[in-house]
Amino acid sequence: MPLYLNTNFMNLRIFFLLLLFQVLFLSPVPGQGCSDAGACSLNSINSTGDSVARKTRVRLSITQGIGLGEKFTLISQTTAGIQYRLFDGTTLELLSPFIFTYGNLGQTSGVGDFIFSLNQRLFTKNQKHIKLIVAGRLKSNNANFTYGGKPLPMAYQTSLGTNDIITGLLFTIPNWDFYTAYQHPFGRNKNEYLLTDPSLPDNKKYFESAQLKRGDDLYLRVRRELALRDNNVLIFTLLTIFRLQQDGIIKNDEKVLLDGSRETTINLGFSWVRKLSTGQSMELQFAFPVFERAYRADGLTRNAVVAIRFYNL
Repeated sequence: MPLYLNTNFMNLRIFFLLLLFQVLFLSPVPGQGCSDAGACSLNSINSTGDSVARKTRVRLSITQGIGLGEKFTLISQTTAGIQYRLFDGTTLELLSPFIFTYGNLGQTSGVGDFIFSLNQRLFTKNQKHIKLIVAGRLKSNNANFTYGGKPLPMAYQTSLGTNDIITGLLFTIPNWDFYTAYQHPFGRNKNEYLLTDPSLPDNKKYFESAQLKRGDDLYLRVRRELALRDNNVLIFTLLTIFRLQQDGIIKNDEKVLLDGSRETTINLGFSWVRKLSTGQSMELQFAFPVFERAYRADGLTRNAVVAIRFYNL
């Protein structure tokens, strides 16, 4: 039975508004971080409900996101997605992004890393579902773009420069879902950015990332759906990302472990979903970080992200 807006939701809304005010205006924690390395990007773990999935063999999506990265670098990402249902409860998915960045060191653009996945429903009973996700992130380049002949940090790269494997489990019950995933990158990228001029102003000093080797990530995500009138849905998301090992770079021909890179990121997200005719939907998203790692060489930093997604086109 749908859960309609009531006084409990009003109290919840007041709580989140106060929390948002605290994060944006009062919190001493740096307002950076709310992007992930791919494990939470899949449409198969972000759709509202499973009924359309069982009726439609091919589903298309398009997402346009705008974020502010490290040193307020502008990052625009347009992602096209396709899901293909092999069998009842088994789907393949491919995401292909195009990324444009602009900041005080220059600008870049290009195709981002491809994310592909196999999604298998393991269990379903009494509106309870368990789904297995096995995915890969395939690099589109070596994360070594330059501007004016100078290497650029990861905040400007359109790829993480590594191939990754992702495994996850999604458990859903009415109005709630719980997701955990593990992501492992293979090897180092070929980025060349090092801070060679310490006299630069702070707004041009980025985290060093030459031949970056990222640590593994463990994801824990909780989502709460609130059904509104007229086919509208509100979604509240809490995402925690644990970096399990220190990141490392190569500097002066030596391997250097980066202090402050093995820490936890906590993000909050809010979405408004409008369910359209014939199973289509439009989603407006807003996400921001609450806590972030002190050293963020991977370029995934976002002060805030806003996006619009059209699903099941």
